Amino acid sequence: MKAKPLKKGFWLAAALLFGSVPGFAQEAPGVRQEDVAAERRPVLLIPGWLGRSLDMMALKERLVRDGWEEDDVFPLEFIDPAGSSVDHAAELDQALQFVMTETGARSVDIVAHSMGGLAVWTLLQGKGTLLPLNRVVFLATPFHGTVTAYLAWGDGGPEMIPESDFLQGLRKGGWPQSWANVLTIRTPLDLTVVPGYGATLLGIGDRVICCPTHQGLLDHEETYLIVRDFLLYGRRR
Repeated sequence: MKAKPLKKGFWLAAALLFGSVPGFAQEAPGVRQEDVAAERRPVLLIPGWLGRSLDMMALKERLVRDGWEEDDVFPLEFIDPAGSSVDHAAELDQALQFVMTETGARSVDIVAHSMGGLAVWTLLQGKGTLLPLNRVVFLATPFHGTVTAYLAWGDGGPEMIPESDFLQGLRKGGWPQSWANVLTIRTPLDLTVVPGYGATLLGIGDRVICCPTHQGLLDHEETYLIVRDFLLYGRRR
């Protein structure tokens, strides 16, 4: 389906990398008083390769549980879930403008899973500080590629091959932290981003979470709590 203006209350569907369906959300500790006072910006949830909106539901449900308005959390769907990150970046740009118009917010936060993070990186290089972005979380994004991309189809697959022209061009253009407050999270049990250090940004320390799978990061309570605190407080915590 083509990128188009979204209706409030509807989710944008998702696309996730070598997907499997996450489990149900787990129970979590109650919201702390300091969380209540923190600013909660709209959040755009960016999928990876070949996903659907249900795959992002655990993240959305947890954010709503912890104080975000349901209509301020937006999962995204790409026209071609296996398509190029360049095309995805253009769709992401449109989605950001929609979220800004729909919510009236001054800035937006992003949580991007896997290949979806490459679309964010591409857009940051194209528009940089002109984007209304505050904080960006990258969950297992293959910044340095992954050997499993040799098995992936669509235009997005070859882009994720280590040392592809696409990835080399991104690295020459500057890392995401040049334009946004970023956090990277990865897992040692990732069998999709191989080798695991492919999900590490140069010049910034990542968080290694033991031990969900690549897909399991989307429905893992400890991972979520790190994401939540970063969205609320940045790197102060």
